[in-house]
Amino acid sequence: MIESLEGTLIEQGDSYILLQIGPVSLRINFLKKQGKLTPGEIVKVFTHLIAREDQLALFGFLKKGELEAFRELLKVNGVGPRLAQNIVAQTLPGELKEAVERNNPTPLLKVPGVGKKTALKILLALQEKTLTPSLPGKEWQEALEALINLGFDRGEALEKLNKVDLKKEKLSPAEIIKEALKS
Repeated sequence: MIESLEGTLIEQGDSYILLQIGPVSLRINFLKKQGKLTPGEIVKVFTHLIAREDQLALFGFLKKGELEAFRELLKVNGVGPRLAQNIVAQTLPGELKEAVERNNPTPLLKVPGVGKKTALKILLALQEKTLTPSLPGKEWQEALEALINLGFDRGEALEKLNKVDLKKEKLSPAEIIKEALKS
């Protein structure tokens, strides 16, 4: 894996940059929306390499956080590297994380190629990644499983559990479920 590259910018197109590193020039997928760069300047780009049978493709980002968001989006079924890069480029820093936390698809819907169904799929997949570790113990995991068995989808169940007051005394799974259903 190539984590980052630093070199002289030769050219910037709408969807790529050419970076000179020693005697080698590399073409990196980089959207102009991610940042306007000046030819001749030294640029450090955080990269993700995608190796396919017929090609190698580098996707570049100016910030490490953008690269991490890109990698999380790639894990969502139906989101390819170009769409993931477009989402990162079109959303403000922290906007994607806030959309996931609030279960709000609006920032994703402004990205070309993302419809309501895809936006909801992305939110659900990222919520499963980010919210599940915040459940504090075995009782909470049992409550999550019970809510799912009651017919809630995973995202809804996590949302209900996140509304339960964690400062209360140690709760049994039944008490956690009762509190979650009140919300």
